[in-house]
Amino acid sequence: MCIFSLYALSMKAKSQTTQTTSTTTTTNDLVQLSGFIVSFDSMQVLPYVTVRIEGTNRGVYSDMSGFFSLVCKQTDKIVFTALGQKKMYYSLPNNIENNKLTTVIRMEEDTFFLRDVVIRPYSTPQELDYYFAKVKIPNSNLSLAYENLGRVPYSSLQKGILADGIENNRWYQQAQAERLYYNGQPQPIPIADIGSWYRFLNSLSTKKKK
Repeated sequence: MCIFSLYALSMKAKSQTTQTTSTTTTTNDLVQLSGFIVSFDSMQVLPYVTVRIEGTNRGVYSDMSGFFSLVCKQTDKIVFTALGQKKMYYSLPNNIENNKLTTVIRMEEDTFFLRDVVIRPYSTPQELDYYFAKVKIPNSNLSLAYENLGRVPYSSLQKGILADGIENNRWYQQAQAERLYYNGQPQPIPIADIGSWYRFLNSLSTKKKK
């Protein structure tokens, strides 16, 4: 029984030692990769570059100064992508001290070649007017919108449109001006104004004569 207990304790200690060694190896395999991303020609910093570990969704972006920092393994391959720049692959060297590596990534500008466009003028203004009159120009979205709006009365559309900030401010300023105009005195009531009644009756008589 004593021999069996000693054997079990020795196997447990061996298992703990193996687990500790495995954990140490995994920790030593990690590298803190940091650096700056610049243009290959002008050495200007490149912000918002995607820094990603190949084959995974883990990654970071470079900041406004082109700086990035990423934790990865020594066996990982780092992919740098940015709009207008060629995709770049970076492999970590073997001789890394203290599990930290600082580097400068230089990305090349990606060139896009477009087809040539040749512009030839017409020989005379009369020839230009002739071909311009013959060409069939399709209706644009703006012209189609005008045609569609013309079929609906604008008055019905205005009922469902709320006043914006400028209209509300204009209405408020007008109300304030009318209130301050009669400041210190009673504001007249239009229904009791004789002049208003005279103008109203005069307008009615004018309409009857027409």
